[in-house]
Amino acid sequence: MERIALINGRVVDGTGGPVLDSATVAIEGSTVAGVGPTEESVLPEDCKVIDIQGKTVIPGLIDGHVHVTSMPGLLDAKGKIEAQLRASEVLREYLFWGTTTIGHAGGCEENLILRDMIEKGTLKGRARLIVSGVVTATGGHVRGEGADGPWEIRKMVRRMALDGMDFIKTCATGGFQWAHEGLGSPDYSLEELEAVVAEAHMRGRRVHVHAHAQPGIRNAIEAGCDVILHGANIDASALEGIADRGLIFMPTLYITSEHIWGSGNLPEHMTGRMKAAYRPHREGAARAHELGITMAAGTDGGPRPGAIMHELCELVGCGLTPQEAIVAATRNTAEALGIGERLGTLEPGKLADCVVVDGDPLEDISVLTSRESILMVIKEGRVEVDRLTESDIG
Repeated sequence: MERIALINGRVVDGTGGPVLDSATVAIEGSTVAGVGPTEESVLPEDCKVIDIQGKTVIPGLIDGHVHVTSMPGLLDAKGKIEAQLRASEVLREYLFWGTTTIGHAGGCEENLILRDMIEKGTLKGRARLIVSGVVTATGGHVRGEGADGPWEIRKMVRRMALDGMDFIKTCATGGFQWAHEGLGSPDYSLEELEAVVAEAHMRGRRVHVHAHAQPGIRNAIEAGCDVILHGANIDASALEGIADRGLIFMPTLYITSEHIWGSGNLPEHMTGRMKAAYRPHREGAARAHELGITMAAGTDGGPRPGAIMHELCELVGCGLTPQEAIVAATRNTAEALGIGERLGTLEPGKLADCVVVDGDPLEDISVLTSRESILMVIKEGRVEVDRLTESDIG
């Protein structure tokens, strides 16, 4: 069993508790063995000691909403194979950026093969993949095999649970992508969303719901969806409902940022909607923070390694402190994905996913947006990236 000690660093453990200066993170095998002041830490003789004085350790970042491959309904058999090969390389790049876990928001059965190969170590040097099964209405926002009405929906959720999907993604409204829909266009009804939630919860799966505006957000809240996604045109009553029910809000501000609509690569209807949503989206996130809503972090759209760092900057721009933004992208997103018992914080017994940062992101969160600032990435106790010695591993 390999033992590693990161000593003399500043530690932000992801719990939201006090930051530790001149601290040690001790790792045994794949898990965290201890976190505490370096002067009080007793290390075994065979421990590999890495001095990171002047640097900061944070938990591995989690992007809770990425489309690693295209919507299932847009890919044929050949396309699905090609998509998994591309995704494998993208997940390598995510890891090099310090994003150790990805929540895939549009999964298919082939994604499960990729997930399991990474989990078993057959594919090394990749970010961990948590895969959603997509339950979608016929002609709805997400393109795939449609399920309409409570019993069709329940059957689809049952099949996805049997296949081994980690969580369920569904839709309450339209979105940016299709010209014929709008942010407030209805997708599933309240009755249908209630069926999704009831069946998913019976099978231990959380439900993430795409919801931009009323009345869809209200339906998603009343149905008890665990994670409300996006909310580009979210209003005060919806935010109060999320707060009252103790749900998680994952605003995915990156998707309405200039990084996306300023690219010049999108159809006019998408660019116009995203620009129009820029201000209300951020006002909604700021109000969510004021209400004490648990906020998680995701970026949406196609795979963009490093995008979660920009999402953290967006969250800070909406009033979160840098530490709160880091907690959003670690502990809170782990909870949103249903993996909080083993990931998301640097605590004894949890998997040792951590990132060593050059500088102090609590002083300036934007330091994370430079890949050169990501000096070391450890996933499950294995050093995957080590720029302290100018080398990439894995």
